[in-house]
Amino acid sequence: IQEMRDSTDALLVVSNDKLLETAKADVPLEEAFNYADDVLRQGVTGLSDIVVKPGLINVDFADVCAILANGGLALMGCGSGTGTQRTAAAAAEALTSPLLDFPVTNAQSVLFTMTGPPDMSLAEVNEAARIVTQSADPEANVIFGAIVDEDLEDEVLMTVIATGLRA
Repeated sequence: IQEMRDSTDALLVVSNDKLLETAKADVPLEEAFNYADDVLRQGVTGLSDIVVKPGLINVDFADVCAILANGGLALMGCGSGTGTQRTAAAAAEALTSPLLDFPVTNAQSVLFTMTGPPDMSLAEVNEAARIVTQSADPEANVIFGAIVDEDLEDEVLMTVIATGLRA
């Protein structure tokens, strides 16, 4: 891992040891690895959605590159929420992952996108932004995007990419 750190702009590590810590003792091996695969799938899908889906507030590949360039240790999280606290729930879930070895606190760069139904309010977006930015360094480079998805009814989705983390 150290050799890869020296050769990459940003590095996201999913630890097998963390998989052991988070899985119940009696979980079948295949189910445990399917869980890890699903976490990675969510990350890849979230990243591709950032680049491909047009938004009300657009984020593009250049924004992703700006966050990842010389980013060091990275976190990529996806979250979802429903109900009255849907954006806060989505933000909290996106900022935590049981498979990561370190917290998102004090990130030097953060990119996050929110995808929600047409009734997603400015207050909800502001609350999620507050939660994400409070987790980052006060001087962090923060890039934000918003997508309105007519197919979502009550659910809000959030993808967060944070870099410059300290292990």
